[in-house]
Amino acid sequence: MKKLKIGMSKLIGSMLVAGLTVLSLSAFGQQKTTTLKGEVLDMSCYMGHGAHGPGHKMCAQMCLNKGLPAGLLTSNGQVYLLVEDHDKADAYKDVIKHAAGNVTITGKVSSKNGVQALVVEDVKAGS
Repeated sequence: MKKLKIGMSKLIGSMLVAGLTVLSLSAFGQQKTTTLKGEVLDMSCYMGHGAHGPGHKMCAQMCLNKGLPAGLLTSNGQVYLLVEDHDKADAYKDVIKHAAGNVTITGKVSSKNGVQALVVEDVKAGS
């Protein structure tokens, strides 16, 4: 009888761990779509020496055209690394055309190891 209780406890414990694992993996895979407004940054100059704004437009455009990383600076000072949605690559390419300009971007926010990113699904010029 004692072995049956121990076996049943292990079975219940294993089922609980498996259930929680499935729930956490399904929650991890679900990212909420959001819309953010802000200035398109070239992250190299922004992180290197704080460069942004209309006075930095030509440099930012050259950097983004070379393939350097893009970002979004929101009005509350949050910075998001912009990343391409592999299924909607044209949206990211459109963002690159708006260096130092204001845009509205719709996509999924992701945060990993201290980096917050926005997976670009749609972009509209101006904000």
